[in-house]
Order: sequence, then structure tokens, then C-alpha cells
Amino acid sequence: MIGLLNPLGLLALASIGVLVALTLFARRTRTAPVSSLILWKQIPSRPLERQRFHPDLLFVLRLLLLLALAGGYVRPYVARSGPGTGGGLAVVLDTSASMEVREAGATRFGLARARLDELVAALPAETPVLLVTAADRPRLALRWTTDRGRLGEQLAKIAPLDTPTALAPAVELALGEASRRDGARVVVLTDLPPSASDLPDAEVARVDWIAIGRRGDNVGITQMTVDAPPFGGPGDVRAAVVVHNFDIAPRTATLEASHDGTPWLRHAVALPPRGEQLVPLGAPPGAGLIRVRVGGGDALAVDDEAVGWVPERPPLDVLLVTESDALGSAFRGLIATVPGGHLEVVNRAGLSERAGGAVRPGAVTVFDRMAPDREDGGGAGVLYVSPPAGNTVCPSLRPVDDASVVDWEPGHPVLAGLVGLDAVEAAHTMQLQAPAWGTVVLTAASRHAAYPFLVVGDLGGRRRACLAAELPPRLAASDTMPLVLLTLATLRWLAEPVTDVPITLATGVPVRVAGHPFASGTDVRATGDPPVVLAERAGVHRMQVAGGSERLVLASLTSETESDVGREGSRDVVRELPATASPSDATGSEGGRRDLSWWFYAAAAALLAIEWLAWGLAG
Repeated sequence: MIGLLNPLGLLALASIGVLVALTLFARRTRTAPVSSLILWKQIPSRPLERQRFHPDLLFVLRLLLLLALAGGYVRPYVARSGPGTGGGLAVVLDTSASMEVREAGATRFGLARARLDELVAALPAETPVLLVTAADRPRLALRWTTDRGRLGEQLAKIAPLDTPTALAPAVELALGEASRRDGARVVVLTDLPPSASDLPDAEVARVDWIAIGRRGDNVGITQMTVDAPPFGGPGDVRAAVVVHNFDIAPRTATLEASHDGTPWLRHAVALPPRGEQLVPLGAPPGAGLIRVRVGGGDALAVDDEAVGWVPERPPLDVLLVTESDALGSAFRGLIATVPGGHLEVVNRAGLSERAGGAVRPGAVTVFDRMAPDREDGGGAGVLYVSPPAGNTVCPSLRPVDDASVVDWEPGHPVLAGLVGLDAVEAAHTMQLQAPAWGTVVLTAASRHAAYPFLVVGDLGGRRRACLAAELPPRLAASDTMPLVLLTLATLRWLAEPVTDVPITLATGVPVRVAGHPFASGTDVRATGDPPVVLAERAGVHRMQVAGGSERLVLASLTSETESDVGREGSRDVVRELPATASPSDATGSEGGRRDLSWWFYAAAAALLAIEWLAWGLAG
């Protein structure tokens, strides 16, 4: 079937009449040069007789050129036939955490399911349906199908996840699939209004929007912090939470905290309308799991609880391998400031004389200006300070003087508790290169180059760190204090047991962690090496690690956007906004139609070239 996307473009055919008129006028006013007018004056004048219109080659070419331009302007298309056409309904179903809010005796997700069943029941049996779910990412749950039984089975497997909403990518996916079928439409079932979907107005206009939800009386925990100072004891740990009231009325919430299943404290928290409050919890009873919960029977339950971990800080044990007696003496003074700290200093020969080069379990090895390809024995992590050029563990090019930190990775565990990182300077460094096993945590710059300043990662089952700076013998000087604090923070991170420390994260947010690869579970996915972990359910999860051990994953929903479940100005639980544009209104050859306008424009370009040549020959 042939159709026109711009029927009003047919008005352009009126230009043909203009072409005929201009051609006749040009012929009647043509000037012919003669030698004298004497003979012409003796010829009596007579009325100009009507002349017949005789088109020549130039006129035909110009006529064809106008027809080609007009044909392209009306945008003709040919509808495709076959399995790709026939209309259809592309459904975007919101499965984020806020769809668990109860409304009018059912959850928002249940109301969305019921409305979807009504939409599908009203369709002809031969109309295909496509299903896309939207939570932390879009998922193509079911491709185009007319099998209603299969659709029902797939819907029965779907439930809301404890994650924020990424609605825009899911709608774009559905629009893309719908554009491949002539006459297909898109419907979105969500509790978000179109204005909060992060979608352009043009895309919102192409979908049938069904917004579900009215209730907004929600209180949630939007942040939880456990501040454990490096090398501090359990009494130095401080925990705190941020409780947010998303209701338009003031609320009083009961805050309860427990440590390893034992009740710890209980507070009453007064919250202003749509306000928040930071609630200090003080020092937990000891290392282990803490749970914090707010009560009050609000709209959304999943954000009422947050989980965290109080780490156990073992005493710092360091083996320094150096040829500098001055640095060994400075390190002794530095480790002496750490409660329970222990230091052993050896040179390269002394290390090789040890039984197999063994290191005490739990000890961090620090190599000063050396990076052996092979380290024997046990121990915890390894720190390479100013590694020499040409080594294979921490690749470096050449010495560089007068460098300062210019960029860093905020939120990395190595930098926890550190501020003023732009004050870290070093008089002498090595120009590091980022190894394949590491992550660049800090970047430094000198007058001639920018390069990694601190690289951390996991290699051979042990944490490693490469520090570009050369540690000065006088570590207690004020100008070297930022570098000393960075070194202590790196030693603290290296001393942590990799496999025993739980992973604390927010649901729906992927986090790269150090350690061995995980075996993905139902609610937690882990991919890559080093693994990237993503939790889709809040709570405490146990993940199998390569080698048979387990590791805890602590996940909490701490998204203010997702916890803000109220829909201001809404009076209806279910509000339907029909589309104002067709999802198949796409240019080019998308969908079930092939646009032919470019062929007409190409023909017009060719005719223009031919007409120009013919005009030149005629002149």
C-alpha cells in the first residue's frame, strides 16, 4: 500500500502553472537583433494571434524537476508487508520499589496488573503484545506474541524489585520496538507522572500514559553511615542515619536499632512536613551487623529498614622492606602512633634469608623502591612505594619531581575519611602506568605530565597498592602530613581481610568490589573479575565466593526519589493520559513503512544537472 506522510504537500503542484506562464512570457518577449527597422515599419501591425504552446526539451526537464521536488515534499511511502506489520501493543510495566505501595486495598503493582489485563482483553486475538519492565534498568520480558497464555505466565513471574526507577530507557526501548510495526501503540503503567519521567515531551506524547497512585504518607531512611576511623577501636566507631518525612503533614517516627540481632537503642524522631533529620546512633556495641528501622505503618515498607556493618579493626602489622635506615626509623615513629601497631624492618637480603620469605599472617608488606616479581609467604596486602622503572607489577616510566594530586575517585574505600586530597604533594615520584589489575584512585600532575599517583586492586588473591611518591625520611613534618595520612589509609585498606568484609551497597546501584568472583544469586547479581555486584532486593544476602566460602552483601533502598511516593495534586488512584502522537511517526525507513522521498530528491538532483547542461548547449 502506498500512502503520503505530508498530503498538504500536493499544493506544491501549483508551481507547474507558474512554470507554463513563465515559459510563454519568455517566448513572447524574446528579442531578435536586426540591421535596420525601415522594412519593419512598412509592415502594417496586426493583433497578436494566440499561439499554441509547444514544449521543448528544457521545459520538459524543468517540469520533471518540479514533479520530483513535489514528490519528495509529500513524503510518499510504501507500507511493508509480512511478520513485521499488523499493529500491536507495547507495554511498559513499572516494577520499581514504589509500586509496592498499597492503594485502595491493593498495591500499585496489583492495580497496574489489573488495568493491563483489561487492555489485553479488549484487543483482538490476533494483536501481538510486547512486554518491557522498568526497574533499575529496562528488561525485555516478552517479545511480540499473540499467545495470551504465554503472556499470562510471564506476568505471573514478575514482581516489583527493591530498586529505584529507570523509566526513560524502558519507554525508549518500547517506542523503538513499536516503530517497527505499522499501527503499533505504546502504553506505560507506572506511578510516576509524565513530568517526573525524565522523558522528552515528544516521546511522552507518543505513549498512552496510565499513572497509578495517590497515597504519599511515607517515612524512609535515606542514608546510613558507619564511620570507623582507621586503626581505631570499637568505641571510636560512630553510626548515624538520615530519616526523611515525605508526607505533607508532620510525623513522629519510632527509630529502633539492633546489633547482631540484639536490641540496641530506641528513639522517637519528630519530623517536619517533607523534612529530614540526622539521627546520631553513637558507638555500636561492637563489630558486626547493625539494623536500623523506623516504625509507624507508612506507605512503603522497603525503605523503613537499613543495614550496615561495623568492621573489626585488627592492630596494624607492617613488614617494611627497605634499604634506607632513615625511612625505617621514620616508620617506627609512625607505627608507634597507631594503637597496637607492630613494625618489622628488613632489607632485601634479610627478607630472602627468612624461611621461604614468609610473612606473618595479617601483616602488610611495604616494598620501598622495589617491586619483586614474586613474593613468597603469606601476609595481607602489599604496598609498593615508588616502584622502580621496568618492573612488571607496578609499571613505571621515569622519575618525576614536584607532583601534586589533581584528581581522585570519591567514595573509594581507600579514601574513606580523608579530606583535602588536593593538598597531597610529593617532591619525588615515579611516573606510574595503570596496570590491568588495578584502579587509579588518585591522579597526580607535574609540569610535564599527568599520571596515576595511587593504584589499588587485587592480584593473585591479595590486595595490592602502588604509590608513586617516594616517602621522605622525615614523615612527621607538617608539609608531608597529607601524604602520611594517605599512606596510613592505604595500609588500613590493605590490612582488611578481603573475603570476610561484607559488601554494603544501595539497591539498584552496581558496585565494583575487590576479591574473588561471586556466584550470582536470585536477588544479587555479580559479573566480571574483579566482580561488579548489583542487589535488586534489600536485606542481608549470602553470596558464594570462588573457593567455597561465603560473603555477606548488605543492601538498602536509600533513594529519596523512590521513597517520595506521593503524587501532588492527584485525586484519582488511576489516571489515564492518551497519546497525542503516533509512535510510528518516525522518519526514514523505520517501522512498517519505507519512505520514498529520498528517491525523489535524488532524481531531482540528477534532473537539475541535466537541465543545466541542456541550457548551456542551447545557449
